[in-house]
Amino acid sequence: MKHLLDISDSVQYQRGHPLDCYSAWEKTSREEGCLLLVDFDIEAYWIDGSPKVSLTAIYLESASSSSISVTDKPLVSSDLAPVDQYHQWSVDHNMVQYLQGSLIGLLPLAIPKPWGREIWYTGVEARGVCCFFQGDLRTPIPWLQAAVPGSGLGSAAEALVLLKILDPVAEPVVGDLYFELHEEKQEVYVVTRIDKGSWPDGVGYIRMGFNRQKLDGLGGDRAAFRQSYLTAVTEYEAVRREIDALPPGEKVSPRQQREESRLRAEMDSFSQLAPLAVGDVVKVPLLTPHSLQHGVRTVEFQTPVYERKILSFAQRVLTQNHWDTKEAVELMVLDQTPKEDFVLLESAPGRRVERIVDFSDFDVCRVSLTGGASMNFAAIPSYALIMVIEGKLLLEGVEWSAEQALILPGRWSGKLTFAMPESSGVLLLATPRY
Repeated sequence: MKHLLDISDSVQYQRGHPLDCYSAWEKTSREEGCLLLVDFDIEAYWIDGSPKVSLTAIYLESASSSSISVTDKPLVSSDLAPVDQYHQWSVDHNMVQYLQGSLIGLLPLAIPKPWGREIWYTGVEARGVCCFFQGDLRTPIPWLQAAVPGSGLGSAAEALVLLKILDPVAEPVVGDLYFELHEEKQEVYVVTRIDKGSWPDGVGYIRMGFNRQKLDGLGGDRAAFRQSYLTAVTEYEAVRREIDALPPGEKVSPRQQREESRLRAEMDSFSQLAPLAVGDVVKVPLLTPHSLQHGVRTVEFQTPVYERKILSFAQRVLTQNHWDTKEAVELMVLDQTPKEDFVLLESAPGRRVERIVDFSDFDVCRVSLTGGASMNFAAIPSYALIMVIEGKLLLEGVEWSAEQALILPGRWSGKLTFAMPESSGVLLLATPRY
């Protein structure tokens, strides 16, 4: 990185591992308000081939705290004191000034999908990289992780628990997600909105697992059920691909419309629809095919891996040129997993804390507070993710509204409370397991 710097006792410049350089610098004798700049590289694990990204970490040390920023831009000194210079660089290069040990916001990133959109908060993939943010300032998540001591914001080489919103359009069929299963990705949905235009009674649906009556109609013969279902999907896929292959602008013929509708209904008759209302929680079992339906908006926490097998989809699949039906049919679980009760962790006047899912790699709690009640959050070694569902959460003098998310760094402790004592508030709290 080509910088134009005025090096002095107050401004030091090194190249190497940022955490090693910072640790050594911390032990030196220096005056308050000095800067350490470290050039370093990280591997962009979210891109094929993991290319290197050249970055510069900036550490500002004071008597009581330290601030950290990271940029991929060359730095040019001005005729400013080190502290002022640091602030100027932050403005010039739009980079957050992370105060060690403090919470920080997660900037949402919209990802278009054929069925609507996903809104990511912690996603780090080739399709998009989410950022930490302060006001208008932002820094990609893995950049800042690489420079923060103690892995308080998670490791730079590993993605955070994936937090996102699923926002399907309200149109039937078009807004229905892929019917897919996962072999290792664990996920949980919390329903936050049901489109009343799609579902006037406020009850939406998720396609989850299979129709027991259909299986019983085949005498409980599971092999026959799998084969019949595979045949139904294969027949539907043929007309689906015929429609998808039409030249741009050419309309679907009446025959194709009839065939598509008939074969889709036959295929869907093998699966089961489960009702959903606002506040419902869906734990998606491994190997169980599922498809959130149109007009049902959810918050999702999931294992940060991109892994799925698509059994079917009533539109063109844009991310791959094939379905995985044959392989998935051999893997899929036919029996419904019994619904697990939530674990009540705490119940007190104005406060209720429930563990809504307990996966092998993370868990999620729902915290409900009313009447000015608060929850004491005790320090844990790892980070924690918060998504506000209802009300305005007040932390470190900042209000966080519904569908805003933040990360509590490792070893953070404090009170979770809502800004308006007379109103209720709900948040989701996810913590990883190491």
